[in-house]
Amino acid sequence: MKNTSLKASVIISIYKDVEALNAILFALNRQSETNFEVVIAEDCQSEEVLSYLKQQRFSFPIQHLSQEDIGFRKTKAVNRAIAAAKSDYLMFLDGDCLPHSHYVEEHLLQREQNRVCTGRRVHLGPAVSSWLRKKPQLLKLLENRLMYTLLGIPLLFDHTKNYEIGFRSGLLHKRQHAKYLTIVGCNWSVARADMLKINGYNEDLPGVGGEDDDLGWRFNGKGIHEKSVKFVIPVYHLHHLERRADVNINLRIIKENTAKKQYYCINGIDKYLD
Repeated sequence: MKNTSLKASVIISIYKDVEALNAILFALNRQSETNFEVVIAEDCQSEEVLSYLKQQRFSFPIQHLSQEDIGFRKTKAVNRAIAAAKSDYLMFLDGDCLPHSHYVEEHLLQREQNRVCTGRRVHLGPAVSSWLRKKPQLLKLLENRLMYTLLGIPLLFDHTKNYEIGFRSGLLHKRQHAKYLTIVGCNWSVARADMLKINGYNEDLPGVGGEDDDLGWRFNGKGIHEKSVKFVIPVYHLHHLERRADVNINLRIIKENTAKKQYYCINGIDKYLD
């Protein structure tokens, strides 16, 4: 059942990492816009996650959806979360990315009809990531422009990548606003109705990688185009080892579907809708 009073549904895709989830929810608990829900899309059934959520209290309602752990099935987990979402506007975070305190507010402000808001992330180094996992309240230091500037050299020595993304700047945003920016699963938003037009993520993609690019070309085929929110809505990615598997299989399937102009995927959200 939809809740028209909710302004947004923030969907977080996770896999077992309770420490990172705690940091993300802490960051969401200090948002400048508070009228939203959180939908946790868990690609497994972790007792640690379930126990953690039972013990916590947050200022926003939480839905928690889990599924059997039989390999990478993020697309299925997120599709189920979209079907369960009670708001008509969806925002997406990965389970390793901490949102800026204006994340929800700014995505709503940037919202436009037939547009997908696409942002980017700061890739934090291992030392800073470890600190934020233990003390997520330190995120406010990165959000402060002066402190972020002063911390620039230590952050770069810690192998932080895309450091410049951490500056919220209207001027920088305007200078690159017209540039095409693809969807990355850690920081984007779209109207629920537009997501249903393409039937969500394609669950026939078995690998890690390419599933967000697949969304992009299918949105475009339906007349829904990307809108860059780079330098307006940063998120902060916690360091971890990358995992990519069967990406070539994904790319082959995407290429075949592109040739057929199959914008509405066959194996998507519709089977979870009432």
